[in-house]
Amino acid sequence: MPTFNDYRIRKLNDAPLNPSGSYVFYWMQISRRMTSNHALDYAVHMANELKHPLVIYEGLRLDYPWANARHHTFLLQGMKDNYFAAKKLGVNYWPYLETASQPARGLLHGIVKNASLIVTDDYPVFIVPQQSAAVAGKTDVQMVAVDSNCMIPLELLGEQVKAAAHIRPRIHRLFVESYGQQATANPLERLVNRSVVAPPFELWEDWEDPAEVVSMLPIDQSVTPVATTAGGAVAAQNALDYFVTNKLHNYSEGRNNPDDPARTAASGLSVYLRNGHLAIQDVVNRVLHHDEPWTPDKMNLANKNKREGYFCGDPNVNSFLDEALTWRDVGYHWHHCRNKQHGIPQVRLVDLDGETIPTYYDLKSTLPEWAQVTLGKHDRDQRDYTYSLQEWENSATHDELWNAAQTELVTTGKIHNYLRMLWGKKVLEWSPDHQTAYTVLEHLNNKYALDGRDPNSYTGILWCFGLFDRPWAPERQVFGSIRFMSSGNTAKKYKLDGYYRYVRGLKKRQSS
Repeated sequence: MPTFNDYRIRKLNDAPLNPSGSYVFYWMQISRRMTSNHALDYAVHMANELKHPLVIYEGLRLDYPWANARHHTFLLQGMKDNYFAAKKLGVNYWPYLETASQPARGLLHGIVKNASLIVTDDYPVFIVPQQSAAVAGKTDVQMVAVDSNCMIPLELLGEQVKAAAHIRPRIHRLFVESYGQQATANPLERLVNRSVVAPPFELWEDWEDPAEVVSMLPIDQSVTPVATTAGGAVAAQNALDYFVTNKLHNYSEGRNNPDDPARTAASGLSVYLRNGHLAIQDVVNRVLHHDEPWTPDKMNLANKNKREGYFCGDPNVNSFLDEALTWRDVGYHWHHCRNKQHGIPQVRLVDLDGETIPTYYDLKSTLPEWAQVTLGKHDRDQRDYTYSLQEWENSATHDELWNAAQTELVTTGKIHNYLRMLWGKKVLEWSPDHQTAYTVLEHLNNKYALDGRDPNSYTGILWCFGLFDRPWAPERQVFGSIRFMSSGNTAKKYKLDGYYRYVRGLKKRQSS
């Protein structure tokens, strides 16, 4: 029988170990950190088994969809942390930054042919599945992908679900075992063979100012880096410490209240989880142990399958872990299952208001049947307002709250959790049809959000169109039976003065 973590390992080809290979090669694509990383754990284990050195390769190309200065800088800041961590540990870390003088084409294929084994990260969306499949299909070296996405291996969570309530019992049932099967905190300390392997290309080692480096690259410079949100493992740990110390105590009551982020209870950790600078197991551990040591015997098994009261008696801890486990996992698991059913989604280029933009999903293969029927039925309904892509991007609608949320996204790379749902619903309401609305949302989110291009980004957007939801009465213009949200109701539910002041401050800083 496979062990718990054997379910994390997936063979990408039928090739054997390469007997003439001289190192185990770990291609760090999404779990971009040196700690608490199941893929790195496995790579170290196999290097020790084979008595080979380990090579860690982390690359950053110029041609990924929605490549811009914001995403590039955040990732390069993470590579900087990894470089100095590897240097301190004395391991082979090969950072690669594509430039005009050192193009990416053919580079990776030339490197992996000298490996005894190729290990990479398993990740169900964006460019990672396509890139992994392309390399695995062209090499004679065994290649495996390792799932470091969640506390529980995605393969163990069973068949695809239609609602978060359906996956919660599975997570609760498997949580104790997953808690005891975590990735090694510092796997590189166990590496035996630390022989230096000479890289076949010039390593990137200019770390003084990643943002300045990125400003000279031929990518979209209009989406600027966010000076107040640095990337990397160091910044990620600081953000986790800040959340646990200053915000966790108010999470249950305050996480949905739109306000200045300094006053909300939202964690702000999604940007680090998405870019692999922070492990979900580290988040879970810090939260569970935030004021005293925690052990599984503190769990209230009578509340299993319930949203609240399961992990401990603290409502803030339970509320946060339901978001960080149930709602996060349902997005990853949905994409994992969808890829097995429909194959890896391929990026397509579509024309929208004269601009060519990328897109990954056709709603016909993603939404539940009831949602497709009701949206299709109302696609020709009269819209009170419609906007062009440029108007969306420039926060130029008639709605003050929507404009504020879009301004926050464009300026900071983040958008308040509750307002992101409203933001998506209004694009559906003010677009000529639901497929156009989806394309707009995918583009805006993936272009500007530091946590965009992520399983939860996609399922969050798709929730606005009925995924993980149910039909709602009464049937409405444009929405049909899709759940309706309005700026007016949001203003009645929450005091928004603080949020508006915060956004006005962002505008002033942006224009100065």
